[in-house]
Amino acid sequence: MAGQSAVEDIREVLRREIVERMQVGDLLPNERELAERFGVARNTVRETMIHLEAFGLIEKTRRGARVCQPNFDPIFSIFAQHFDHSAKTLTDVLNFRRIVETGAAPLAVLGVTDALLQRMSEANTRMCRALTTAEAAGHDYDFHMAMVEATGNTVLIRMYRVLSVPLKFYLEVGKSRSPETEQSEAEHAEIIARLKAGDAAGLTTALNRHFDHSGAVLAALSDRMTALPAASGADT
Repeated sequence: MAGQSAVEDIREVLRREIVERMQVGDLLPNERELAERFGVARNTVRETMIHLEAFGLIEKTRRGARVCQPNFDPIFSIFAQHFDHSAKTLTDVLNFRRIVETGAAPLAVLGVTDALLQRMSEANTRMCRALTTAEAAGHDYDFHMAMVEATGNTVLIRMYRVLSVPLKFYLEVGKSRSPETEQSEAEHAEIIARLKAGDAAGLTTALNRHFDHSGAVLAALSDRMTALPAASGADT
């Protein structure tokens, strides 16, 4: 093995071994041992380790390279930056949330705890007391994040955390008028009640009602923005 192809080949072998045979906290062989095993220079092994660390599979310690819990947040955060703020994208984000959260309702009912219900209640209160739309959106996100955490689904939880930027931006769009925020508070309270009661069907209905309201707010905003150019033109 030599050159970049050697790095890629060794990286794939070690990646597979880490995933299939090793546990978080296990130490990898040192550079000399790996160089002898694969018949390459230690520089090649060192570059391979850089790749594995960038992928979030290992971390460097004083004792050597150690398997760590995979962390793909940086990769997905870069992906999230490519979301635009068009009405089409905002509608897509809303539909994404509807599909995910209504689909997650049965798991959330099974996994919800008193601590998560308390977090949701506090986030709902803070949302209404927020002084800015950005602050209100942040608390709204925290409310839904707590419900998602109730599912115990690590993939879903990670995706919601990674997509926090576009999700919060979408939530901020609907916080420009206090009546809408007040209605969201009431809808959130119903979601909490259905979770507390262990009512998956009722939770799904409450979520759909909440997303229907959000869709109406978004549609009204889109109509107002579309009308602005026409109004500006009439003044000229």
